[in-house]
Amino acid sequence: MQKLLCQINDVGFTTKPTDIRFYGALRDKMIQKPWAYISEDEFVDKVTRKGFAFYGNLFDGHDLMETGQQRKCWRAQTIVGVDIDKTTADPQMMCHFYTELGLMPWMAYSTFSDGKDGLRSYRILWRVEVDHSISYEQWADVIKALSTKTELGDKHARDCTRMWQGGLKGPCWHVPNSMPWTYGELSSKLGLR
Repeated sequence: MQKLLCQINDVGFTTKPTDIRFYGALRDKMIQKPWAYISEDEFVDKVTRKGFAFYGNLFDGHDLMETGQQRKCWRAQTIVGVDIDKTTADPQMMCHFYTELGLMPWMAYSTFSDGKDGLRSYRILWRVEVDHSISYEQWADVIKALSTKTELGDKHARDCTRMWQGGLKGPCWHVPNSMPWTYGELSSKLGLR
């Protein structure tokens, strides 16, 4: 059973938090708590079935986000993702699209916005190997390159330090126990090297 190092909330939600003050307090609490080392099954359950918020990176515990200096408290990347909102494209179809490009995702799940107005909203994730020699900017380039492989990638969701909200419908794609991608593997496949 693989374990995942992450920053994850300690309670789930049934709807996406929208109050900016609550969201700010949640962010502050999450980035200042210790990193979690949880099983893959527990992460999948919490994020895709119980609505837990998480970060795809590790912070060093300082809150510099309000001043726009989140790069200074970013420590390492553990997950990269593409956010896809309000589309007719099915999440499994998009996961097959990435797989055909040689970029097989680890997991995809429907977000709280899924199904509104009959449109799909979901997140596609790749686990990545924690490597402290890779910079924020290098991971940001990977995230942008993954997102721009399709015109459906949300251009506002390309930050290494973005807080991701979970969902309640379970995973719509999951490759259990898949090995995390290295930065070198992803950057090479994306033509960044």
